[in-house]
Amino acid sequence: MGRITGLTTTLGIALHALACGGEAGDVPPESPATQTPASATPIAADWLQADTAARTVTLTIVAGQDATNNNWNFNGYANGNATVTVPEGFTVTINFSNQDPNMAHSIGVSLRPTGPWSATPDPTPVFAGAVSSSPTSMTDATLVGETETLTFAATTVGEYALVCYVPGHATSGMWINFDVVAGGEPGVMSVR
Repeated sequence: MGRITGLTTTLGIALHALACGGEAGDVPPESPATQTPASATPIAADWLQADTAARTVTLTIVAGQDATNNNWNFNGYANGNATVTVPEGFTVTINFSNQDPNMAHSIGVSLRPTGPWSATPDPTPVFAGAVSSSPTSMTDATLVGETETLTFAATTVGEYALVCYVPGHATSGMWINFDVVAGGEPGVMSVR
């Protein structure tokens, strides 16, 4: 009985997403807490470069890389369906660019909420320097074709997110997981 209910719910959400202009693959989870880590698989992401000896990670993050989530995505990922993992104490550089043909976006490291994202998440970054300029502005955030570079130290273990702070973007799915772990290797996992 539970499996049929789950299938019906998933089908209903998928149909709702299609009706709202999304694609079946764009179905957002009900909340970050509903993510199924066991279904995540490591991927070779050419947009993550790590130097473990120097304790650095460089991420090349493109907003609106493709039509996923109506262009509101980071490197084609949205709704928490990718997880970037960085060991505690590493210095992280994000080379951020915006290819969304229609609007400005921002990026920053935020605490992941236990429920849905607010329409206006607090743009105060978890780590000093871990937010792009004018993150909540629809006219002054990173505009179409622009780039920005952020550098910060991932100093505290935790489950965070890379999120767009422009009002309505996070709640519409423009976020991916960003986890800082004790030990381990930098990498990317995907649930799609």
